[in-house]
Amino acid sequence: MASKAERLQKQYEESIAKAKIAKSALDKIRRDQDRKEKIAARKTRNHALFMVGGLAEIAGLLDTDKGALLGGLLAIAESLKAGPGSSRFQQWKSTGDALLAEREAARPSPPVKTPATAPDPTPSGSIIT
Repeated sequence: MASKAERLQKQYEESIAKAKIAKSALDKIRRDQDRKEKIAARKTRNHALFMVGGLAEIAGLLDTDKGALLGGLLAIAESLKAGPGSSRFQQWKSTGDALLAEREAARPSPPVKTPATAPDPTPSGSIIT
C-alpha cells in the first residue's frame, strides 16, 4: 500500500502532466489566432495597395517615372497636412469623386439572375392517370 505522501506525489505529477498538455493546447490556439490576425491584416493592406494602384491606373500614372511620381505624391501629402477642410483638398476630392462616379455610371450593370424553371418531370407523351 502506498503512503499518503506517495499518493500525493503521484497526483501532483499527473496534475503537472495535464497542465502541460493544457498549456500546449492553449499555445497552439494563440498561435492560430495570431496567424489568422496577421493574414487578415495582410489582406486588408493588400486590398488598400491594389486600390491605390487602380487609382494610379485611372489617373494614367502607370508609365510615369517613379521618382517624379513619388515626388508628386510627397507634394500632395505635404499639402494634405492642412486637413480635409482645405480648398485644395476639396477641389481634388470633388474632381476625383466626379470621375469615379462617371466611371461607375458607365459600367455595365451585372445581369439579373432569375431562377431557372424546373423541367417537366413527366416524359413527353406520357399520360398520367
